[in-house]
Amino acid sequence: MKPSRFSVPEFFHYISFLLYLGGSSYAQAQNGIELSLWLMTFAVVISAMTTILPWLGFRWLGIPVQGSRFGKGLTLFFQIGSWISYAAAMFFRLTRNLPLFHRLITVTTLLWAAWFLLFINSRRISSSDMLSPASQSKQTGEEKVEE
Repeated sequence: MKPSRFSVPEFFHYISFLLYLGGSSYAQAQNGIELSLWLMTFAVVISAMTTILPWLGFRWLGIPVQGSRFGKGLTLFFQIGSWISYAAAMFFRLTRNLPLFHRLITVTTLLWAAWFLLFINSRRISSSDMLSPASQSKQTGEEKVEE
């Protein structure tokens, strides 16, 4: 089995996930004190920048094209959902509605874990629905040989 390459954007996603987990755990234990909010906000900003900046032309932050198209789309759906849930949680924290804040932080943590697991697994699978141009040309070459 060939070892997989670890890219800079993947590193940023790992760091942002760990920061968010630490911040959300601290927020749940301490009723959303300021340090926990800063940790979670920093994690969301890192995650958003490593997702949005490649679309704006920062190619060095782009994740190498590989994996399942469906998995990549589902990952993006859950990732944006976690950002929206986090924004709603911050709104309810500012309005001092702590029970709803805690519920939304829990939902955000679950969404973040779901997209992060999908992100890892969808990049590692090998199926006929691959994004890599090299694998697509290899697949079409194999089909021509079989015919």
